[in-house]
Amino acid sequence: MRTLLIGAFLMIGAASAPVDAAPRPSIQPAWIMPTQDRGQRAENILSVRDAADRVRAIAQGGDLVSARLEGGGRPFYVIRWRMPNGEYRDFTVDAVSGAVR
Repeated sequence: MRTLLIGAFLMIGAASAPVDAAPRPSIQPAWIMPTQDRGQRAENILSVRDAADRVRAIAQGGDLVSARLEGGGRPFYVIRWRMPNGEYRDFTVDAVSGAVR
């Protein structure tokens, strides 16, 4: 019985002792940021919602099917849109100026 109590006491002491006293590195925002957003200032890039609203105004209705942000020298959105008549069309929206092509 005495051996059992001593063993239990040692196990409790070992469980409460710190395993590693070295501080762990924190996650940096650059590590978790999507590739297309690196190096870009968020306030300079148009949101997907704003880009879709610009396409909706030009298309006079319809629905957003898909959107993706492309990088390069100047970022732009490629937006696939279902027109009011049911046809599908791709639009390019400049992510900085908002110009639709």
